Amino acid sequence: MTPEGKILEIVKRRRVDFFGALPCDRNKKLYDAVLAGFRSVELSREEEGVGICAGALMAGARPAMLIQNSGLGNMVNALASMSKLYSFALPIFMSWRGMESETIPAQKWMGEYVPKIMKTMDIPYHEIRNLDDIDQIDETLDSVYEHNTIRGYLMEPAVWKGSDFEPEGVSATPAFKELDNFDTPLPEPELTRFELLEKISEALEGKAVACNLGIPCKELYKVCHQPSNFYMLGSMGMVTPVALGMALCSDKKVISIDGDGSMLMNPSTLATIARTAPKNLSVLCVDNGAYGSTGNQLTATSSWTDLAKVARGFGVENIVRTADPDEVASALDRDDGPLFIHAVCKAGNANVPNLTLTPEEIRTSVERFLRE
Repeated sequence: MTPEGKILEIVKRRRVDFFGALPCDRNKKLYDAVLAGFRSVELSREEEGVGICAGALMAGARPAMLIQNSGLGNMVNALASMSKLYSFALPIFMSWRGMESETIPAQKWMGEYVPKIMKTMDIPYHEIRNLDDIDQIDETLDSVYEHNTIRGYLMEPAVWKGSDFEPEGVSATPAFKELDNFDTPLPEPELTRFELLEKISEALEGKAVACNLGIPCKELYKVCHQPSNFYMLGSMGMVTPVALGMALCSDKKVISIDGDGSMLMNPSTLATIARTAPKNLSVLCVDNGAYGSTGNQLTATSSWTDLAKVARGFGVENIVRTADPDEVASALDRDDGPLFIHAVCKAGNANVPNLTLTPEEIRTSVERFLRE
């Protein structure tokens, strides 16, 4: 059996059914086979994959990631402040570059540091250097989901040497879809974020709502707390990836309440949304031109960056720009997602109490809603 075939047989038998993946030329045949044989997302950035897999897990999937080990550097904060915080299970299959056979000098240092990073983060890992080492995957994969942990599988390029594996059913590249420019003028803001949430609360009821971290979470908790709300407690820029994972693995209608500062931190997720195009996803980007939770320092959207045009540039076709809460509520009831709602608001925060929920309570409640 080829190493690629052995890994695929194991993950299928262990009921892995969803992958977030980015390619490496050393395991490109395994990558192509994963895309052809599993529900999968071709990621724009490794960090967003951590969020997408978390959303998929809550919706009932058994997700995993397939990346190059250099991508671990992009994932550290999300793994620590989200995956570990909420106890999201995540096996990470990494092409382990920088070894003795490496021909690219830039790969050397990360190849050396990856095991040290894993040890520092208390993430168990396995070094896969030959066909027999792949048995370690079979022996440990179930435990990731049983104990809600993270585990790494570092696959040295030598594993694939001499393999004659050929993937089946590789998809053709789709034709480029050219969209018109987005030219709707920027409206004058009428409401603060809290005032907007108060007025659209009925449109949120009964839907899976993933909310940006900090004060937005506290405001949503005050205005429209419900069992289907996922409150992001510690990973800025990750709420929309989590919502995307929910939408891809659930039939429920999913809303991401994101902000301009958070969206600017991880805008490439808009490209992934355009690529995957879930009809049950709406991204409500509340743009008040400020980092509200840290003192209302100005963001780039206050003067020169237009997030609606950014979304269109990434390929999101359905966009609504408004400052009118009635128009926001109406958009949230649409069924032609993915939808990007650019809600222009005034800066400012409401004086609301902290959440009283634990990460485990938040996760369990959302899982129950998504899987019912």
